[in-house]
Parts: sequence; C-alpha cells; structure tokens
Amino acid sequence: MQEQNDHNAETRINQTPKKRLAIFRSRKFLILSGVFIALLIIEFRFDVVEIFFGNILEMTNSFRPRAGTIWEREKKDQLANSQLHIISQSVIEPKIETTNIQTLSQLRDLLEEKQSVFLTADQFKNLYNQIPPRVSFDVISPFDLLKLSHSRKWTWTKILKEEKNLSCFFLDGDKQLLMDTYPPLSVLFNSGDGGDNYHTSLDSMEMFQGRSITAEHFFSVFDDFSNAVKLQLINNPYLLIKWDNNIRRIAISQYSTDNTVLIGFEINQGIYTEVYTFDASELAANYLIARLNEMYPELNFSYPQRKYRGYRYYENY
Repeated sequence: MQEQNDHNAETRINQTPKKRLAIFRSRKFLILSGVFIALLIIEFRFDVVEIFFGNILEMTNSFRPRAGTIWEREKKDQLANSQLHIISQSVIEPKIETTNIQTLSQLRDLLEEKQSVFLTADQFKNLYNQIPPRVSFDVISPFDLLKLSHSRKWTWTKILKEEKNLSCFFLDGDKQLLMDTYPPLSVLFNSGDGGDNYHTSLDSMEMFQGRSITAEHFFSVFDDFSNAVKLQLINNPYLLIKWDNNIRRIAISQYSTDNTVLIGFEINQGIYTEVYTFDASELAANYLIARLNEMYPELNFSYPQRKYRGYRYYENY
C-alpha cells in the first residue's frame, strides 16, 4: 500500500512540469495571437505597412531604373503637357473690342455700321437708364437686370442688330451666357436722337394743364401741415425723400372724382422727365389750395370741379 502511494506521488511529480509547460505554451499562444490580431487591426485602420513600404519606395525611387509601363505613361503625360503649354502660349486670345458709347444715338450708329457691339455692364446700365421706363422694360425687366447686377457674374453685353429685332446677350467674364432678350428695334430706333430728350410734363396732360406750381411753392405750404394732412395728400412720403431735388413741378388736377383729387409730380430723371400721381383727399387738396392762394395770391388757384357717374382720369390715360 505504501509502495502504491509512493508511485502515485512520483507520477504526480513527473506530470507537474509537463502541465506547467502546456499552460505556458497556451499562454504564449494567446499572447502572440492577441498581438497578431492587434497588428492586423492597426494595419487595417492605419495602413502602416503600405505607408512604410511606400516611403521606402519613394526614398529609393531615384536609384531605380526608369522602365516599365508606369514610367512610360508618365513620360508621355509629361510630354503631352509640355506640348499643350507651348500651344497655349502661342495662341493669342481674341480681345473684345469695346467703344466709349455714352448715348443711345452712338449705339444706334454703331449698330448700323457693324451690326453688333460689345458693352461692359456699366455701359449697358448707363444706356438702359436713358431709355424711357415704358420702353426699357421691353429690353430687359428691371428685376432681371437687378438680379444680373447682384450676381456679380455679369461682365459683358453683346447686342446684335437683326432684321426685326435686337438680340441682347448678357455674358459673364468667360463669355458664357447668363441671360438673353430679344427686344423690338423700336426700343432703340424710336427713342429719339442723341439730343432729343423724352419728356412727359404736367402741362402736357389735360388733367393738369395750367395747374402746375414750382416745388418751392408747394413745399413752403406742405411742410407746415400736420402729418395727418400730409398723409391725406401724399400717401407714400418716402418717395418725396427719394426724389427730393429732382422734383421740378407739382400740379393739382382740375377735377375731383369720388372725393379724390390727383396730385402730380414732375420728376427729372436725367435725360427725360416723368410724372407720378397720388390720390389725395379732396378736403386736404382744397385746404392746400386755400393756403397756396393765401401765401401766393398771384397763383389764383381754382378749386377742383366735381365729376360724377364713375368718371376717372385713368379711363383716358
């Protein structure tokens, strides 16, 4: 019995180093496996190996022979780029010929001679402002013109004279089309010669004939009125600020309709004049006339006559 116990103890002693070795090997395998997996994760995430070998290839690039498909393609690309550069340097880009056009008559004469003309954006806007508003809308809507101007892309305008109309092409700096319009010839050729201005005056309108006064006369009375009375005469006073020194004359219509009187303003727009009207209260207009006659008896302003049966000036104008 004692011998058997001794044998078992000896067997356990002999087996212990083997178990320890097996455990050590298994731990080593796990550690190596973990390190390998970690390296794989790092490689997949950061491409360390590719970057490392790429840097080596880049550093030794000058020492290796320039041969192979990649080198041949690169050589051809470099040669083609050099040839394109030489060609681009030898080609002279055609310049746009512009002229110092200041008036519509100059534009008309040049179109008669050459059939086409290039204008800068500023030149076109200057000419556009010389065309009466009722006509200029046919050239291009002022809202479209504002949109072009605000985009900061609009650089050139090419105008072609054709048989029945003009062709206006609005271009950017690279001469790419931004917008085009095709107004009738009448917008240019019926706008008058260079020295003839387009006029709309108060005295030329039946409702205001013989009933206009200077801006000084009007404002010397108007400025003393209360704001309530002023608003009954001019319902948009901000326009008065806008026009200010450009107001030439003011007129009060000879008729009142539905307790409404028209007050007209003749505005200097540079090369032409325009008339704008306001619907004023008949009572406020009579008060204005009374004050004018009091301060300036020589005006001898008569009060508006009443018109009934739906009569409106707008039916005749």
